[in-house]
Amino acid sequence: MFYKEDKVNLLIGLLKEYGVKKVVLCPGSRNAIIVNNILEEGNFDCYPVTDERSAGFFALGLALNDEVSAIVVTSGSALLNVAPAVVEAYYQKVPLIVISADRPQEDIDQNVGQTMRQYGALDNYVARSVNLTDAMGDNAYYHNRLINEALSSAITSSRPVHINVPLPSPAECAQSLSLPDVIYNKVTKIESRYDEDELGSFMDEMFQAKRPMIIIGQDHYLPAFQIALDKVRENVVVLSEPLSDEHARPYAGFIDTMPDSMLPDFIVYMGGTTVCRSINSRFSSIPNLTVWRVDKDGEFSSPFRRIDGVICCTPCDFITELPRYILSNNPKISKAFYEEWQQAFDCEQQRLQSIDDTNLTASSTVKYFEEQLEDMEYDYHVHYGNSTAVRLACQYANGHKIWCNRGVNGIDGSLSTAAGFSAICSTGEMVFCVLGDLSFFYDQNALWNSNIKDNLRIIILNDKHGGIFDKVKGLEPCSERDRFVAGRHSADARGICTQNDIGYLSAKTVEEMHLGIVTLLTAESERPMLLEVILKD
Repeated sequence: MFYKEDKVNLLIGLLKEYGVKKVVLCPGSRNAIIVNNILEEGNFDCYPVTDERSAGFFALGLALNDEVSAIVVTSGSALLNVAPAVVEAYYQKVPLIVISADRPQEDIDQNVGQTMRQYGALDNYVARSVNLTDAMGDNAYYHNRLINEALSSAITSSRPVHINVPLPSPAECAQSLSLPDVIYNKVTKIESRYDEDELGSFMDEMFQAKRPMIIIGQDHYLPAFQIALDKVRENVVVLSEPLSDEHARPYAGFIDTMPDSMLPDFIVYMGGTTVCRSINSRFSSIPNLTVWRVDKDGEFSSPFRRIDGVICCTPCDFITELPRYILSNNPKISKAFYEEWQQAFDCEQQRLQSIDDTNLTASSTVKYFEEQLEDMEYDYHVHYGNSTAVRLACQYANGHKIWCNRGVNGIDGSLSTAAGFSAICSTGEMVFCVLGDLSFFYDQNALWNSNIKDNLRIIILNDKHGGIFDKVKGLEPCSERDRFVAGRHSADARGICTQNDIGYLSAKTVEEMHLGIVTLLTAESERPMLLEVILKD
């Protein structure tokens, strides 16, 4: 008889996939669901040991003799009794897998018997600690990823790991005569620094796909990366943004409406976040999608609710290898898929260029700024604030990298970051910062700083509120959204500039905006300069 507990059966399936055979089972009621299903499954060598302290060292001995072993303990202080063996395994570099049953989260710290804060209890001496809690969203994907992270870490790092499993009591768990079907997938790791054959096999698989795609999130790449990427995009669809790619092509405008024929079946994803979040939701819904991550630290992060493998190398190393592979292997690449994307890129570019820019808007301002910037012969760096500003940058910036605090996507410190960047630039290098009004006023103390120099130029897109909130779906019913959500205000930057000795310009018409931008780009000044573009609601 099996207990019908999905996360337990997912764990058991992945233990088998990773080749874990030896399991030490300690007595208890809360862990009985795990113990029973491991025994009933029948493919594990199981060892009952009552004393958890001794059981931990017994499992250590098994791992020393058989590469990897697991130990299952019940809830409460039973987990702490394993700690001495875990510490020993950590310093001996032995892959010991500690699995602890736990009480439901709502019982922790509520004076319920045999409960304590189990998750994280061994953190100082494990390579990975995961908690299979009931998270919002797709629990199957979430738990699959967490278990893979833990088991992969144990094997690749040769260190102990901890998997904490909150469970109902056995009396509350339904039973089944057979092991319930649970879909799980082992996440493959390729240590490409050591195994060129595996990397070659992966590239074979990538180009056997009908619709392969490379997606590049924010990162700071070497020039060699850009050179190789330009060659790769001659054959492969590349989705990127100017936060990582100087020659990125805008795509956000058609992601939600593109036909299914443009959806990828194989994604290679590298770098951090993307500004366009639509690809996360659109691609997450693709059935049978294969997703591989390129990450030198072997992290399993993926915004597409799917992860099949990780290539442990830098994105630069991977992208540099691709043109050589294509040249020497001449893989069959789907031309129809590639050409449909190139046509979509071209249409999006034409659409953006045809947008009416005769009115004073945030869009017309960024578009004009980027057009004029192309004619500048000095070296420059461009920082953008979050939300509307960086989204417009992804539409109009081309031929240069942009900088933005997209790690967490908040408005904190956009101007301060640009100021710090400008403080150590070489003579003659200009630094521009384009940001919204809330970002500016939130970070106005960036100008109250004796370190900033005359090479800093600022453009504020001031529409008197957080304009991005006008476009967020679901906020329409919010009472007084404009005041309490979007931060409606009546401030301007003139006084802030006066008190901090910043050259101030303002624009309320298209003509004034054009003149102001040209002035920022070309005027010589002994102090920083700021253009405030006053936009109509």
